[in-house]
Amino acid sequence: MEVGRDDIVESVVRLINGVGRSPYLFVGSGFSRRYMGTDDWVGLLRHLCSRLSDDPFRLDSYLARCPDESDNSALPSAATMLDKDMRIAVLEDPRFASFRNDHVEDIRQRKSILKIMAAERLSSFKPEYMTHELDILREVGRRRISGVITTNYDCLLESLFPEFKVFVGQDDLVFHRTFEMGEIYKIHGSMDNPESMVLEEADYAKLAETQDYLAAKLLTIFMEYPIIFIGYSLNDPDIQAILMSISRCLGSNNLALLRKRFIFLTRGENATSTHSFTFPGIGEISMTEIRTNDFGAVYEAIGQSKCSFSPRIIRELRRSIYALADEGDPNDSLVVEASFSDLERLPEGQHLVLGIGVANASLGHGHMVKAELLYRDVVFDDEHVAPKLAVEEYLPSLLASNSGGLPMYKYLSAYSGEVLNPRMLKEIDEKKDLDAFLNNSLRKAKGSYHHSGIRHSVQSVIANEGFEEAFKKLVLLEEDEIDLNKLLEYLRALIMDDRKIIHGNSELKRLIRMYDFLKYKKAFDISATSE
Repeated sequence: MEVGRDDIVESVVRLINGVGRSPYLFVGSGFSRRYMGTDDWVGLLRHLCSRLSDDPFRLDSYLARCPDESDNSALPSAATMLDKDMRIAVLEDPRFASFRNDHVEDIRQRKSILKIMAAERLSSFKPEYMTHELDILREVGRRRISGVITTNYDCLLESLFPEFKVFVGQDDLVFHRTFEMGEIYKIHGSMDNPESMVLEEADYAKLAETQDYLAAKLLTIFMEYPIIFIGYSLNDPDIQAILMSISRCLGSNNLALLRKRFIFLTRGENATSTHSFTFPGIGEISMTEIRTNDFGAVYEAIGQSKCSFSPRIIRELRRSIYALADEGDPNDSLVVEASFSDLERLPEGQHLVLGIGVANASLGHGHMVKAELLYRDVVFDDEHVAPKLAVEEYLPSLLASNSGGLPMYKYLSAYSGEVLNPRMLKEIDEKKDLDAFLNNSLRKAKGSYHHSGIRHSVQSVIANEGFEEAFKKLVLLEEDEIDLNKLLEYLRALIMDDRKIIHGNSELKRLIRMYDFLKYKKAFDISATSE
């Protein structure tokens, strides 16, 4: 049935929302050809044959030696023959002297020359076609794509979804724990590890032996997520082999469950239809075929589907819960409570803690933070300290042992309640301008610093005092001499150079408090007034 672009979007959104989960992408070689112009399998083998000789029929010669040139096994057989001839040529032909020098250990370890050259060929392609579609896909992938399964060797998908965990080859997938979220499964290997690439007869023989294990591993994904096939033809033997294994695992009675989960994307004039794969003696798998020349419409539809948190966050939560169940002992790393909205900003490697039980402020929330963490958070904005906890618990407690004060306004400006703590109220009342952050000695020094009438700036102080000592004089600047962006840039660079520099450094802490005051005080005043 012919449809418009909006109908395509609506159909895909409806199918995804009907399952209630963000989709998995099942990606084939047509995807890389569309965006990078890569070879298809025949084209790749012809290119590799051209490395061996100028004979344009070299690949056809290999295929002619196969029992059935049209059989699916013909290309792997041809690849195996080509690899043997390549090995001899690389060892004996002077044309390959440079290759020999670059791959001495690979050759001695009898690694596949064909795969090494194939990986080199694939690495020469870059995304350069219809990149506007990739921009859409890259953006929706941050929150709306659960994971990717692919038979492609290239690394385009890793570049689109850099936060996803990558599993290479069937062994990696079958024998390692996966969490089914924020992951890429490269079931035919990767050019980053040429030996993992499924190209030759032996590779496909091993693949056939473990196909059912792979199908069982993927079965949960196929039963629980929408699956969007991209870059395959409906007659692709790899897809048919996987679907046959899935069908065998499910049995004919359960195959109907997949109908509303499988979406097959193909090129052509806008249309939607139902396509079925029939496996004699097993059953039939039906799926929705979406035909369009505008893949961006499908990617936009993925972006419009319902979802909760990003796949990376869900994967990390699952991993943490598995680890806790296995080990029974949470680590002793610093715990900082964060709101759910903050989870999206957590960097890779940040520890997540899942609290289960009755909330009770008297019991505390994880470990009490240290003052240095608040200073660092003001500068880098990466500790994800909840404003409510900071204002109601951390700051009142820490101010008792930090008589010079603490950076507060970052948290006060985002706090919706009323400030009741006497120490904090005293700080707010006493610190009305930058001079209030200085002691008597520094106030005199500030007067002398400006005695000549010369105006200073963050850049001029750094230039005159030197990078490592500038913070001692930056506290003497007037408010209108301070470019907050330049000051923040300096603070970040200084602390990045020496992570421990904040500890015991009263002048640097003073400067950070002044930055906090200038950056966030106005926002706090507005929020306090509005209340």
